[in-house]
Amino acid sequence: MNTPNFQHPFILEVDACAYGLGAVLAQEYNGEKFVIAYASRTLSSAERNYSSTEREALAIVWATKHFRPYLEGMEIFIRTDCQALQWLKESKDVTGRLARWAMHLAAFQIKEIKYRPGATNTNSDPLSRYPQEESSLNNQCEVTEIDTIINIWENTNMLDEIREEQQKDKQLKQIIDNLLKQSTPTFSSSRSPYVLVNGLLYKIRQTIKNQDHRVISNKHLLVIPTSMQDKLITWAHDHPMAGHAGRTKTIHRLISRVYWITMRKDVHKYVQHCTLCQQFKYNNQPMSMPMKMHLVTEPWHTIGIDIMGPFPITQRQKQFLLVIVDYFTRWVELFPLRTTTADVIANVIINEVFCRYGMPTFILSDNGPQFIADLFTETCKALGIRRKLTAAYHAQTNMTERVNRTLKQQIRIYALQNHKLWDKEIQKLAFAIRTSVNETTGETPGFLNFGRDLKIPLDLIIGEKVQGSPTDLPNNNVIQQYKSNLIDNLKKAFNIAREYAEVQKWQQKSQYDKHTTSRQFEVGQLVWVTVPAGQISGHNLSGKMSAPFQGPCKIMEKISSSTFIVKRLSDNVNLGTVNADRMKPFYDRQQHNRSDSKLMLDEGDRTPKNAKIIHSNNQDSLISTAVRASSRNHRAPARYGH
Repeated sequence: MNTPNFQHPFILEVDACAYGLGAVLAQEYNGEKFVIAYASRTLSSAERNYSSTEREALAIVWATKHFRPYLEGMEIFIRTDCQALQWLKESKDVTGRLARWAMHLAAFQIKEIKYRPGATNTNSDPLSRYPQEESSLNNQCEVTEIDTIINIWENTNMLDEIREEQQKDKQLKQIIDNLLKQSTPTFSSSRSPYVLVNGLLYKIRQTIKNQDHRVISNKHLLVIPTSMQDKLITWAHDHPMAGHAGRTKTIHRLISRVYWITMRKDVHKYVQHCTLCQQFKYNNQPMSMPMKMHLVTEPWHTIGIDIMGPFPITQRQKQFLLVIVDYFTRWVELFPLRTTTADVIANVIINEVFCRYGMPTFILSDNGPQFIADLFTETCKALGIRRKLTAAYHAQTNMTERVNRTLKQQIRIYALQNHKLWDKEIQKLAFAIRTSVNETTGETPGFLNFGRDLKIPLDLIIGEKVQGSPTDLPNNNVIQQYKSNLIDNLKKAFNIAREYAEVQKWQQKSQYDKHTTSRQFEVGQLVWVTVPAGQISGHNLSGKMSAPFQGPCKIMEKISSSTFIVKRLSDNVNLGTVNADRMKPFYDRQQHNRSDSKLMLDEGDRTPKNAKIIHSNNQDSLISTAVRASSRNHRAPARYGH
């Protein structure tokens, strides 16, 4: 083999057989032939249905895709043992699959497709016929249907196995022995009796009659020994005809046919610890955590930053929009940007925000690369600013996201005619937000920021007329009076805004918390984490058959009561900061130890002498003991007017 020489054309030798493709990339110069690379692959079950000509054409298409880094822009000579392919490149009336392949090959500089007999095409022919085990070839067929003819009783006699296990179970063996010793019928003093049928222990279920429901279960419930209870639950839950149903459906399947005293508890535990159910089923319980209050008491104490875009590139080459929001006044600053590198963001924030309003105490942002870059981190550290990062895929933590939703609507409206002029009116949209009353504070951001209402174009139409420009500068008394009034107005406005914002936040929290659940997670706990749905151009990238949860994952660090750093155990990938809204507990069946000692009888059935049986000559005949009638008066429920 040799390295490619891009001063000479490439030779592509291809071959196809009934189950594989082979290709050799070579060059000839200076009187010698040099091999650049070998490649081969097997055909899928659909491709094996192609005709021999189509398989040979597929080999050419696949080989050009595989060796595209070498072949693109270079002259190519193709050699194949199918003589019919010589017309593929020049043909004009091909349709369907061959037409698509011809369009693909048109992008390459194919000088000729030369026929080469199979006897002389010895390089690529062995690659397409790479030996494989017969079993592997037979197993490569696609699954076209579900095999529903599954016999769960295959290779076993279930009733004989249960009969043997009942004899091995100490508690059930004692009941069976007591029943066999009885020669005359007696009556149970408290609950339904046990009976023997063909050596199998059954429990007679006393059905409570209800006029609104039909009798569903069998009267005789087969008693399952301890050693076979897990197997019965597995068949009633994991089998395809059970469909991994929930607790209620699984219990109904079992309780109407078999019996053991801890059935409900065992089923609840089994379904709860089922790994597939945890990974693929959505949780009906709300996963959102209660809202966390974040109260700010002064302007420009905490700001939120975020980047919107990319938008259509404007005439000034602007593609992104930097949004900055003050958490107290709700003042908004908008900056269209060409790029979003860390140095650009840092320069804009320092020159356009810090130099105007001063440096904040906290900056809240997402985990964008420009916000977690070393340059931005060191800049904040040098200025004494503490940074807070939102959890991944939990954008509602940042107030800027709420402003983004309003901005997107406004940008769509004013850029409707020309999408490339979205930055033309962006500062006017920012002014509209600054002069609008905020529902949380009850004041406009402009008044809370400057202590006065900003004049809007509407004031020029219906406002008071200006008497004329003052000829003299204001004296000191006027300035001091304005200063005193400004301080009083800002103090009153700030106090009212704080109280109003606190009341509004508590009301929002009260409404939000109605659909949340308070949960606790600790370091070292195993959890499931929701798989984020990636999108490109509005299309969801995750398949419909993929699991909505990934895991198990381990909590490595607890940042707050609702934010954690999580690592996936399967490949040790750090998932970063994850909010508790995306997590649910992981229940490990291997670590779940069931109780070693189980009581098969309830309190009324612990005395085996209360259960009796009558034997007859015919083993198939069953005579159950009479049950003492209860002295309670049963009444039907008051439904449907009864």
